Amino acid sequence: EMGPVYFELVDLLLQRGHSMQDPKQVAPYLIEARDTVELFKAAELRDYFRDDCVDTALSKVTKLDVVAKTTVIIYPILLPDRTELLIGLPTGLKQVSVPVGMETITQEVREFRRKLEKRTTREYLPHAQKLYDWLIRPIEPDLAAFSIDTLIFVPDGALRTIPMAALHDGKQFLIAKYAVGITPSLNLTDPRPINREGMKVLAVGVTEAVQGFPALPNVSEELHELQKLLGSTNLVDRQFLAANFEKELKEEQFSIVHVASHGEFGNDVDNTFLLTFDDKVSLDRLNQMIGVFRFRDDPLELLTLSACDTAAGDDRAALGLAGVAIKAGARSALATLWSINDEAAVDLVIDFYRELKDSSISRAAALQRAQLKLINNPRYEHPGFWSPFLMINNWL
Repeated sequence: EMGPVYFELVDLLLQRGHSMQDPKQVAPYLIEARDTVELFKAAELRDYFRDDCVDTALSKVTKLDVVAKTTVIIYPILLPDRTELLIGLPTGLKQVSVPVGMETITQEVREFRRKLEKRTTREYLPHAQKLYDWLIRPIEPDLAAFSIDTLIFVPDGALRTIPMAALHDGKQFLIAKYAVGITPSLNLTDPRPINREGMKVLAVGVTEAVQGFPALPNVSEELHELQKLLGSTNLVDRQFLAANFEKELKEEQFSIVHVASHGEFGNDVDNTFLLTFDDKVSLDRLNQMIGVFRFRDDPLELLTLSACDTAAGDDRAALGLAGVAIKAGARSALATLWSINDEAAVDLVIDFYRELKDSSISRAAALQRAQLKLINNPRYEHPGFWSPFLMINNWL
């Protein structure tokens, strides 16, 4: 109900900025428009999680131009009559208008998501190209001018339900050119590179069919590979009880928690959970388990959820997925928009961690390399396999 009020104000600010002749006069309007979008993003997260404090934990606002000179932040603002792209360039904010309204974009997004999940056809391609033409092509000259290598989206509405990495310029996917990340709110991102020294990993998962959910036979390989690669502490099946999980988190200081189990993100926090062998762990309970990290010098760097599912066409479920890192007090999350319970997920996740050990690259670039490896495998080149993996919140 509140959304339209925020966006009417954003619309007025952007129109006023657009009417100014002097670039110096434009900037304050663009900054105020962005800050209004940020206020709305924080309100949305508070509403989804029913938690008035969800946005206090990470509000250490670091000015991003200091952090990442080769990163661009993109706010697509969907208005009834047009779409405004507010882009944070190294030189400041820039506004680009696209004459396509919210309804048209939402329709296109819904079709794109539906076709992406059909991993046997290329029907997704026309939608991938159309969305690229609307959201990326208008800003290509700016991206080229600053040698940009990473795009961070602060998506709104239906755009949260699709992976931007799978947009297509007619020759290649967006991920072939840029590392891609998303954040539900820039002000809630604590942008700091991950400390590669002595990474401690807790890897948990379910391989058997439990509580009415199907078996995940490839999870045992995933966790075994993680143990070989990173020396992880593993809890599998009957060891992965909610109480054991909580005990490990309280007693040890992990930098990465990897959950290879069913997870569902619903349109409401009550329909959102991760499956342990004996229970369904709600986001509130996960927050209590992981939240202790907030009060330590080193918070949880990465929460990986490798078999999650959000319902297609459910923008609020996707908001929950995007907010999970913030809610759980983790700096970033690697999670999937839809479940791909097969060898592709294992390959991608293990490649991601292998790349992550390289301290010269960001988390987003580690995911990009792992996704490109799958694209080059003829069995898994379809974006239905590699694109649902999202790097959420801190991408550095």
